[in-house]
Amino acid sequence: MNRVLNRQTALFATTASRRLTTSAVLQKYKKQYYVDPDPQIGDYPNLPHIKAEERPQNGWWDRQNRRNFGEPIHEHDEVLNMRSPTVYRSPGWKVVGRMWAGVIVTIGSIYYIISQARAERPYMRAFYPNGLKDELGGVPARTMADAIREASA
Repeated sequence: MNRVLNRQTALFATTASRRLTTSAVLQKYKKQYYVDPDPQIGDYPNLPHIKAEERPQNGWWDRQNRRNFGEPIHEHDEVLNMRSPTVYRSPGWKVVGRMWAGVIVTIGSIYYIISQARAERPYMRAFYPNGLKDELGGVPARTMADAIREASA
């Protein structure tokens, strides 16, 4: 494992110097991010998977793509370049919990304010002491007991 890593580091250094890259930048990323050796790419440098968006903004020959002149292109460049989808960093659970609590408190406050500020009804509710039977002249409502009594008779 160590022999493979030394061989890979040597290949990385020779390829980097051959392509006129800024070796300090590449060595920094090489030390910061460990990459498993990939036997399928041959002598091409096994570069770390770092999106161009995550690299520093200043100090590049190509400022739009955040690359230096002659820098080797990653084998997954279409996924890691500046035109790839943006990296989404979700907030922690505490922040999300505070957001939900804020939403619930806001909705509850609005409901309470509206319920307290609502105007009274402009009319009086009608009250019928004997129900609507006398008022409307209808027949009394049938109950279940009445239906059973009629059925058994």
